[in-house]
Amino acid sequence: MGGNVSSTNDNQDRKGRHYAFQPDYKPYRLASPFSELEHSYDVVVIGSGYGGSIAASRAARAGLKVCLLEKGKEWRPGDFPEKELNAVKELQMTVHNEKKGYGNSTNLYDLIVSPDVAVLQGCGLGGTSLINANVGLDCETRIYDDEVWPQAFRDDLEKFTTLDRDRVYDMLKPTEYPDNHLDMDKLPKMAAMEKAAKHIADIEDLEYDKILRKVPLYVNFKNKEENHVGIPQPACINCGNCCGGCNTGAKNTLNMNYLPDAKAHGAKMFTEVEVKNITRDEKTDSWRVHYVHHGQDAFENRERVVRAQVVILGAGSLGSTNILLQSKNNGLELSSNIGQRFTTNGDALGFSYNGEDKIRPAGKEVPKVRKRRKGPGPCITSVIDMRHRTDKGLGESYVLEDGTPPCSVDVPYKFLLRWVDSGVDTTPGENDWREWGRHLVGKGWKNSLAFLSMSNDDSSGELKLDPKNGRVWVHYPKVGEGDNFQVVKNGMTHATTALKGYFVPNPFWGGLAAKIRDTKGIVTVHPLGGCIMAESGKDGVVNHAGQAYKGDTDELLSGLYVMDGAVMPRCLGVNPSLTIAMVAERCMRLMAEQRGWNIDYASTKKIDLSLTATPNKPGIKFTERMVGKMSVGNKSSDSDFILTIETQDVEKMISEDPSHAANIYGSVSIPALSDSHLTVSNGHFTLFSKSDGKHHTREMTYRMLLTSNEGQTYYFEGVKVVSKDSAFEIGLSDTTTLNVSLYKGEDNKGDVVGTGRLHIRVKDFIKQLGTMVVTNTTSPLQRLKWKTKFGNFFAGCLWEVYGFAGSPDTAFNPNAPPREKRALKLDDVVPKVHKVSTKDDTELLLTRYEGGTKGPVMLVHDLGMSSRIFVVDTVETNLLEYLVSKGYDVWLADWRASILLPSHKEKSTLDDSAKYDIPALVDKILEVTGSPDIQVMGQCGGSLLVFASLLSGQLEGKIRCLIASQVAFFTHPEKSTWKVNVPHLLYGDGLTAYTDTEVGWKGRFVNRLFETAADLSTEFGEHCSNSVCHRVTIMYGRLYEHDNLSKDTHDNLHEQFGFCSVAFLKHMSKCFSKNYLVSADGKNIYLPDHNKKKPLESVDYMARMRYLNLPILFINGEDNRVYDPKGMDQSYERCKEANPEQDYQRKTSPGYGHIDSIIGKDAVLHVFPKLLPFLDKYAEAGSVVKYTPQKKQSIVPELTVKGDMTDSSLAHAYHYGGEDESMHAQNGDSQVGNGHTTTHENGSNNNGHQFSWHKHGRQGGMRDRSPKNSPRNSPRSSPRSSPRASPSGSPDLGRRESLAPINEPQ
Repeated sequence: MGGNVSSTNDNQDRKGRHYAFQPDYKPYRLASPFSELEHSYDVVVIGSGYGGSIAASRAARAGLKVCLLEKGKEWRPGDFPEKELNAVKELQMTVHNEKKGYGNSTNLYDLIVSPDVAVLQGCGLGGTSLINANVGLDCETRIYDDEVWPQAFRDDLEKFTTLDRDRVYDMLKPTEYPDNHLDMDKLPKMAAMEKAAKHIADIEDLEYDKILRKVPLYVNFKNKEENHVGIPQPACINCGNCCGGCNTGAKNTLNMNYLPDAKAHGAKMFTEVEVKNITRDEKTDSWRVHYVHHGQDAFENRERVVRAQVVILGAGSLGSTNILLQSKNNGLELSSNIGQRFTTNGDALGFSYNGEDKIRPAGKEVPKVRKRRKGPGPCITSVIDMRHRTDKGLGESYVLEDGTPPCSVDVPYKFLLRWVDSGVDTTPGENDWREWGRHLVGKGWKNSLAFLSMSNDDSSGELKLDPKNGRVWVHYPKVGEGDNFQVVKNGMTHATTALKGYFVPNPFWGGLAAKIRDTKGIVTVHPLGGCIMAESGKDGVVNHAGQAYKGDTDELLSGLYVMDGAVMPRCLGVNPSLTIAMVAERCMRLMAEQRGWNIDYASTKKIDLSLTATPNKPGIKFTERMVGKMSVGNKSSDSDFILTIETQDVEKMISEDPSHAANIYGSVSIPALSDSHLTVSNGHFTLFSKSDGKHHTREMTYRMLLTSNEGQTYYFEGVKVVSKDSAFEIGLSDTTTLNVSLYKGEDNKGDVVGTGRLHIRVKDFIKQLGTMVVTNTTSPLQRLKWKTKFGNFFAGCLWEVYGFAGSPDTAFNPNAPPREKRALKLDDVVPKVHKVSTKDDTELLLTRYEGGTKGPVMLVHDLGMSSRIFVVDTVETNLLEYLVSKGYDVWLADWRASILLPSHKEKSTLDDSAKYDIPALVDKILEVTGSPDIQVMGQCGGSLLVFASLLSGQLEGKIRCLIASQVAFFTHPEKSTWKVNVPHLLYGDGLTAYTDTEVGWKGRFVNRLFETAADLSTEFGEHCSNSVCHRVTIMYGRLYEHDNLSKDTHDNLHEQFGFCSVAFLKHMSKCFSKNYLVSADGKNIYLPDHNKKKPLESVDYMARMRYLNLPILFINGEDNRVYDPKGMDQSYERCKEANPEQDYQRKTSPGYGHIDSIIGKDAVLHVFPKLLPFLDKYAEAGSVVKYTPQKKQSIVPELTVKGDMTDSSLAHAYHYGGEDESMHAQNGDSQVGNGHTTTHENGSNNNGHQFSWHKHGRQGGMRDRSPKNSPRNSPRSSPRSSPRASPSGSPDLGRRESLAPINEPQ
């Protein structure tokens, strides 16, 4: 597991004394990649606790082909949680009669709650040994006198207690806690136990040294660079976290002995494999083990099959019983006694609280113990053994042990003792004031000791299948009323009296919880029984050797065994691990004799650590599902597969190395071939290998062996042909269609038995991207880096749309694991990304989500952001999902200020974007959709940008309707003008909202400065500790009400906000200072003469306002702290004044600020519904009004414009002529609307380019040539001077931006 021995300052105390070395276990693992699981073995072992590990070790030493399946994960020293919240994340809890449990089914701490009994057990490679107290006490001999044990077992007790016990001792190495370990005096809790033993001995008239002794522990107390199986182990450091998981490697868990021994002798182990049931194949005299693999939980968790001649159940009392109950329900002939004679092993828990001596009551985190050397010691070190009193029956027999809870339950332990139940004073009248004082200040807990006890209940419980959740539950009514528990309570009370403490019983037995439930509940960590050994199937489930009975007879099932705590026919009354291990050794000894195996006990072969090393290069795995049709002979059927592809070298895979093949595992369903799912083995996958003779073509190939439940094998070969010029252009159809050939036998040389074609559905593709996991690295940054690289390579543009992790440059906390995104709720809508090039050669993006026939609608983001704003996954429903669900064809636009594009750092202005970006984006949408016009929504800077483009004449006739969110063309700032008037000296190249947790001192200084400024400029209730939030507030003003954002949204603001260039900031500053839209140099080119006393009499002003003669919804948050709503009011009134017959609407969103109208957690309830009626009213495409230029003398002053005027510029506002004839009206036409007549005249600019312009005057004398029923005269399509516009679409991102006109006069 770890051969690299490190010895650092972390292993020295404060005086520099070196006392332990710490092996590095991180690179090593015992479990094999799941893709290596074959379809058949000699022996399949289910579970990896004491019984399963011993079975795997001994079968492997017999030279057999062995496979061990474990439901949980592999845990190595250093992996176990030591913080409360981390421990909670590793809890799984199943409650009787409830369908859904808490936590993942592979989590470490497995809690099963029944009405009278709760069971806690370990789930992982090593079973409960991972979290037990590692005590190796023998049963007292009277236990074996009980006739519930089969006669053959009782007759074999001599070998059982010598030969089998010695073999266990040789592997587990039980050792008592050494005196003066780590140069320390006696542990405080051991001194407390000595006091307790003397007091109990006095009461019982016994000699205390006859009842008090140290317990044998499976713990290593000496540094070993290599133990007896080849694993390095340090000495115990007394941290006390045995029951939470040993993070040093000193504890002799099964992955320190039996499991590496099994691997050294050839056994294969596979984790996260849950066995469901076992069936018999009489034709081949073999067993089918049906399992599910939890590495594919994103999809349907299908059962698969592995076959074996011998199956050994070692899944623990509850696990093995569950599997056999499920197997019996599926037709396997087993005893009707499955589940009977369950016992809690008499487990009890109690506490001495607030005694007179300090005891170090709970475990401590490993780094703290190494520095201070004041650990509490192993979980259990000594026992008061009350089992050997000849005058007492087994019902009064018990053991009482000191207990140290792990540091991961430190807080709830304190809370229980101090606040829930501080117990009963066992020494009233003695030191009451002192005890009260310690309790009051919280120090009473430090003088507390936990007691763990085992006794003898009546073993009459029953394990039953819960039909709601598929797990077993414990039916054991009134078990806590047993006399044995009262005897134990008395013993604990006596022990507490000796310590002068308050006795606190288990709250579920005698405390608050018991009183509330009116039930004396039991919590056991030693569940036993359920598949007990007996003389026949009438009385039990297996015989004395663990072999299963056939029904209720004494006939045995060949090759099916149980060897774990489930076979115990009665309570043991002591820590059971040693007895379970001895029984397993005995069963394997007898099995070998019966089957003629030769177990090589003498072998000293040690594990080769180099073979267990984790590859040092990052790997990746993902799961995909494909569906389609397969034809087999004359039959055709719907077919599919669920496959996981896994490589140990993602870099090599991306490099398209033809020699590199990833592994495949999963299942294939072809009903025309087999009624059962076909299990995949020996699968290989190549990614984008070059196709012979085809230019720019790559192939993905799938080759794998399929095995049916009937044992038939087939060879599957599939090819995806991908045509691409660049990874960015990969589309969904390329990567998701597979042509399949199926051959009989184990290779492609057999007869073809079937062909077909499979494809990936969109919802499955989204899930597939979410299953991508980077392996072989503990670095979050590495995981993020390679996940993003592979995602971009494999899925091209679709990774940005659907990828489930942010890109590396937006990782706010570089040391945190990548944030997993939720799948977008888009049904089967496939995103399509279009690259758009502007006339100034800037690359933009449009992302289309064709949710229906309404629209198309283009969403335009703000400055310093991107289209991510519209697809935030940290809210229940984002704007994109909302519109798609309403049937809209949605296009997300990323213009040049988008933080997703390289151009966002260039020194462009709103004028540039209005001139080039918006027209190009709109034209692209019109080109692709064939629609004559589109709907547009602009958020803040996006809205300003659209108005600039409209007012400069770039979009005439192309915009059907517009939603202006938060700001329009009048830009009154809300007490925040100073924010964009920050001295230009501070701008540099621009400002960024982005920062992370590992910035240097300069970054920290700036963050602190921003925090102070943000706090000073906002109310106390809006203060927070998010540095990105502070920066955003200073850059733009208060963009949101904190209460409107979800915690996830607020924590991940760095995904939405980024850099904004100085040119944009300066331009916005000019607009703020003027209170209306101006050019980058501050000139009034968009609203000429608007500030005149009678602007409606200005030809220039009315020419511009005529471009806004289209339906517009002006909407803002009532609490907008960036723009004063009076700017929206003024824009709305100016439009109504200029075009009185047009449909202009004004709405506000109470309780919302600026950007929270889009990314707010409840915006879907309060804001989006305000937009929908307006969009629905204009959801269908309308006709484009053509305009006729007429030759008249220009009344517009001569304009000089920067740059090339041949296509788009300020002159477009006056219909400049040129190459794009579609932008001009037909000769002789005039337009009438809103009481005004527009006349078109021709002229030329000073560069000689032809142009046309509008002359506005009253309607008198002008004739409207449009038909009465033309769209132009309909309410929704009243005359307007804006021709077709081009929308902007972009991936699922979005942000704040301010926009500006296209052309600037010199």
